[in-house]
Amino acid sequence: MTTWLVGAYTPDMDGAARGIETLSSHPDGSLGPAGLAAPATSPSFVLAHAAAGHTETVYAVSEATGELVAYARGAGNELVATATVSSGGEAPCHIGVYGDVVIVANYVSGTLGVISRDPIELVQVLEAEGTGPHEAQDGPHAHSTVQLANGDIVSADLGADRLHVHTLHNSSLTRTRSVELRAGTGPRDIRQLASNHVLVLGELSNELLLLDASLQVLATTQIPGARPGDHAAGISVRGDFVYVTLRGSNRIGVLRVDGDELASVADVSSEGDGPRHHVIDGDVLHVANQLSSTVASFRIDEAGIPRIIAKPTPVFSPTYLERF
Repeated sequence: MTTWLVGAYTPDMDGAARGIETLSSHPDGSLGPAGLAAPATSPSFVLAHAAAGHTETVYAVSEATGELVAYARGAGNELVATATVSSGGEAPCHIGVYGDVVIVANYVSGTLGVISRDPIELVQVLEAEGTGPHEAQDGPHAHSTVQLANGDIVSADLGADRLHVHTLHNSSLTRTRSVELRAGTGPRDIRQLASNHVLVLGELSNELLLLDASLQVLATTQIPGARPGDHAAGISVRGDFVYVTLRGSNRIGVLRVDGDELASVADVSSEGDGPRHHVIDGDVLHVANQLSSTVASFRIDEAGIPRIIAKPTPVFSPTYLERF
């Protein structure tokens, strides 16, 4: 049985959650409630990390207060807060652990906060600049980071339509270059595939981009099911298939990577309102529908199409799902 941590919005950000909740997998692949792990303030992104020889630590943003909170495992599914530190900006929305540091992307301020893991303290803040044509691109908006196979750390700047490339040395992040994307793309999430190709999700253009290892764009494809006004959210990958959710039309777009090309496959309902983060567990896709306060679970068939398993599970204002 798999246990999941649920990041969510609490009343301070117009949500209804109590903090970090837990869900557990049923035999059919659907999920059920498993209790509150920890009271928290809008823990919209949660990451469980275990380094060799160390006890697992769970990190969560506090999006409304601009902080990162570290937790240790308690009894059962309980989490015990051990440290709280500034995230290095406003509205932290993504956490990445890279060696001895935690890097937090701060959406509103557009900054990256570099936090040492032991002791937990803010050691560096990287600022950015730039705007885009969309109303949501009034300034830099850092949204996520990823470490590539070559060791570079790349961040997505949704507000400036850029991917920033960094090196990390002695807990210090150095920006070495920036890759400009088409105006209005709004890069949100980044994934590197086993082939070393890189996927970038355009939240505002509702496109999926396929890049080579040097971050040159190879292909760009509209997400199946996208409608004007949609905001794309999240990338899940299973084999050659890629899954992207669309907030607005509330769809799951299915695409396939074919060499240096992207192909549209299908789109299905997210079975809820405001599909945000999603994650794959074997052949099951779990989708956090933030606005309907549900998590929907789908079995992925041989053609790569998600099929709903059971009635979606009630959970208040879910924004992120993390295996625990």
